[in-house]
Amino acid sequence: MFHKSSAQVIIGAILVLASTLPSSSQAETSLVHHAQDIVKQFAGQLKPQLQDAMRAGGPPLAVKVCAETAPLIAESLSESTGWSVRRVSDRPRNPSAALDDWERLALSTLNARLAESQTSALILHETTADGFRYAQAQVTEGLCLACHGTSLAPETAAMLTRYYPNDQAKGYQIGEIRGLFSLRKSAKSPL
Repeated sequence: MFHKSSAQVIIGAILVLASTLPSSSQAETSLVHHAQDIVKQFAGQLKPQLQDAMRAGGPPLAVKVCAETAPLIAESLSESTGWSVRRVSDRPRNPSAALDDWERLALSTLNARLAESQTSALILHETTADGFRYAQAQVTEGLCLACHGTSLAPETAAMLTRYYPNDQAKGYQIGEIRGLFSLRKSAKSPL
């Protein structure tokens, strides 16, 4: 009887200790929330600047602001958060925004979800051997069409050619996924 009692106490103690440790799903939920916060910061910094540029100088100025400001925001967020922060696409404006294999699969999955009208599920995340990956769709809005749509003003097209000579990020419609916010947290980085 004494042995059962001791075993029960030990098992009970292990269960109590285990319940106080963060589970992998709790850690993953925390990483997802952190990634979502970083995306909100990125969009919250870039979108107002693009809107101001559109009001001040139209799409050509917005192209300039996006070309010069978006990489700085990504770099700043990467440095301040310890995450790798990128915007990527299968039709990139800039070759450095091309998809890696994980991002390609993420974009394909998110496009399938969008086709099935699962618009609330336009994020994807995964814990990999290298760390944690997070992708959030950039869905084309009306404002985006001035620079990413099918009919571009000549001045806008000229500015796109100047900043992005290999531009592929045109021809989108409202509601299409134009690319991803892609974040990576290295397994070697502290949470």
